[in-house]
Amino acid sequence: MKYINRQIISVYIVFVVLLSGCQNTDYRIENSSSKYVIIDSLVGESDGLEKLIQPYRDSLQAEMQKTIGVAEQELSGGFPEGLLSNFVTDLVRRQCNSLNSFEQVDVCVVNVKGLRVPLQKGNITVENIYQLMPFENEIVYLTMTNEQMKELFNFMASVGGDGISGASFGIKDRKAIHIKVNNKPLEDRTYIVATSDYLADGGDHFAVFSKALKREGTGLKVRDAIIQHIKQLSAEGEKVNSELDKRIYYAE
Repeated sequence: MKYINRQIISVYIVFVVLLSGCQNTDYRIENSSSKYVIIDSLVGESDGLEKLIQPYRDSLQAEMQKTIGVAEQELSGGFPEGLLSNFVTDLVRRQCNSLNSFEQVDVCVVNVKGLRVPLQKGNITVENIYQLMPFENEIVYLTMTNEQMKELFNFMASVGGDGISGASFGIKDRKAIHIKVNNKPLEDRTYIVATSDYLADGGDHFAVFSKALKREGTGLKVRDAIIQHIKQLSAEGEKVNSELDKRIYYAE
C-alpha cells in the first residue's frame, strides 16, 4: 500500500501483568501488539490546541527574527582556514577567557563541518545563528601535553586544516610544521584547549582529544558564545568581520 505525504506513527501497546500482589518479583511481557495510525489532512485540527500554542509560536518567531548585528562581508568556511572558522574560533576563545572562574585558554578548535551555513553580508538575526550552529554543543576545556598538541596539529594537517585560534602551523606532506601557540614554539608544558563537547568526545575523528589529561565543562554553548559576541560587537558599534591571516597554510 502506498501513502503519499503521510506521516505514519507506530504506536506500541505493551500489556504488563503483575504476577503477585505487592511481593518483590520480576515483571514480564505477557503480550504485545502494534498499530499503525495514519496522520494526514483528514484528521483535522484542534482549535483549542492551536489557540494554546499560538502565543508561544509568535513569541519564539519574534525572538528568532531579532537583529543582533551586521556582517561587513559574507563569512564562509574553507580550508586550510576560512573567514567563518577564524571568526568563530577567535570569538569562542575570547568569550572563554572572559569567564573568570576558569583558566585562560591557549587554543580553540571548532570544526568547519559543524558550521552549517555561511553568515551572509548584512543584518544577522538570532535565527541565522541557529542555522549556523543548530547543535546544543557545550564548550569544554581540555588540558593537554605538548606531545598531544603535536598530535592534534598533525591530525588537522592530515585533513587539510580546520578551525583554530591561538595557534598557527604550516602543512607539508600532510604533517604540521612550524607550530606556534600564542606566537611561541611549543614548550614542555600543558596547554588548555577549548572545543565543543562533540569534538572532545572524539567526533569528526578528533580522537586525540580523548587522551587529554583533564576535561572540564563550562556550561556555555558554542551557539550562545557566538550570539553574545555579536551582541557585544553591535553594542560597541562594530560590525562582524574576519580575515585570513595564514594561521594554517601550505608550506613550500
